[in-house]
Amino acid sequence: MLEAGIPRKKNATSLRRLLFLFLVTLIPFTSSADVIYLKNGRKIVAQVTQEDSKQVVYSVQGGELSIPKSMVDHIERSPAAAETPPSRPTENPQEKVREVPLPPLPFGETPSASDSPVIKAGAVDEAYLLHLGDEFALDPSAENARLLKQGYQQAALFQAHQGDPDGATQKYQQALKLLPNDLSLTLALAYLQVTQSHYLEAVDLLLPASDRYPKSADVVMLLGSAFYGMENLDEAIAQWNKALALQDNARLREAVAKAEREREIAGYYRELRSEHFLIRYGGEPVEKLSGQVLNSLEASFQNLVLDLDYSPREVIIVILYPNQAFQDITRSPNWVGALNDGKIRVPVSGLTQVTADLARVLKHELTHSFVRQITMGHCPTWFNEGLAQLEEGNTTAILGAQLARAVTDGRLASFQALEGPFLNMPQEQVALSYAKSLAALEYLRANYDMGEICNLLKAMPAQPDFSLLLQSELHLTYPAFEQEVGNYLVKKYGT
Repeated sequence: MLEAGIPRKKNATSLRRLLFLFLVTLIPFTSSADVIYLKNGRKIVAQVTQEDSKQVVYSVQGGELSIPKSMVDHIERSPAAAETPPSRPTENPQEKVREVPLPPLPFGETPSASDSPVIKAGAVDEAYLLHLGDEFALDPSAENARLLKQGYQQAALFQAHQGDPDGATQKYQQALKLLPNDLSLTLALAYLQVTQSHYLEAVDLLLPASDRYPKSADVVMLLGSAFYGMENLDEAIAQWNKALALQDNARLREAVAKAEREREIAGYYRELRSEHFLIRYGGEPVEKLSGQVLNSLEASFQNLVLDLDYSPREVIIVILYPNQAFQDITRSPNWVGALNDGKIRVPVSGLTQVTADLARVLKHELTHSFVRQITMGHCPTWFNEGLAQLEEGNTTAILGAQLARAVTDGRLASFQALEGPFLNMPQEQVALSYAKSLAALEYLRANYDMGEICNLLKAMPAQPDFSLLLQSELHLTYPAFEQEVGNYLVKKYGT
């Protein structure tokens, strides 16, 4: 999923002022005349689109918001709304904007113990997998091949669901040793490798596969994405163009255009490497700064390893841009002050040393890199941005009272509405969305702990529908979670 980055800011105080301004001035507007009367005496004029025992959802300019039903006294509906109640659009939780083009998610539903002989007592039955391999060796029939493939796929799915993508990767590798020419197994393994930033391994797997399956757009799409992750822009563009020749794809066309813009400036960029990072920067003016950036990133890396119980194996690419080049390459909104689209991109014009603000920005974006690898790109944006703010040391304390009032008044978008990218969000909603995201992660840390946050992250690869994940891991529905976060803010800061 494409992280929205961090809002552009001259300093921390300016961002707080911006957030305060939005919190006290954002007022829902709609041409409909439904009136939601709250128990605290306030009211919201909006078009109610859904109401159940847990929440009231209403439409405002720019999207839909929700408020816990427990805060509502009663609703007066307009005659037009009563005659024709509008329906809520549904969303596919897997339809997220990605930082690189990828084929559809190759994971189906995780098998239950009763459905699959591979899963026993809450674990993969390795003896059964060996039995399937022995049967296939004795009789390599189509049916035994099907059973062998199915067994390893189910084992890989189970391990991915358990938050063990490395274990899932190993299962696909074992299956491909026995069935080396299977396209679906190849794609599933390559997908895991690319989303885990194991780019060299993906290239080694996909290059021969591209010769074996010359008409597979998915193979060359993944191959291009692996080359892009390795900063081999020429090969990335070449492979993505091959995929486009096989099958037109708007996301691929956008990726090619972006990679071509990057290639135009890459020729004069210098490099600085460490065990965990490759930093690219534009010439002598930032040479000293690049070394300080590297030291700051390495310190944050070790801190995140401890906090998130995960250590990325692959080198993380960081690009330091002049401000105009950052805008030209990323084509991001003006409010974006840094971006992580699989590579950390930071504008640094005018800086000669790592300030406290820049250090926070770097740690914020590095958190996104950790989350991307842990979740294989399937993390709701609000969770991702909330965690990044938490790790950079941000807090809702300055804005607590205003934020609590905004929640009580129902002026904030629901978490479900904040699952998608923030980049396409109207600018007037951005600050509120970041503040609410941070409040949610503060609530999770305060009422559970960082261990539970890590468990949620590790469970996301096989369950990209966060509403189901909430129910299975925390026994909360999305509306109940909304109410819990609201109660946390009210209890901590009052109204």
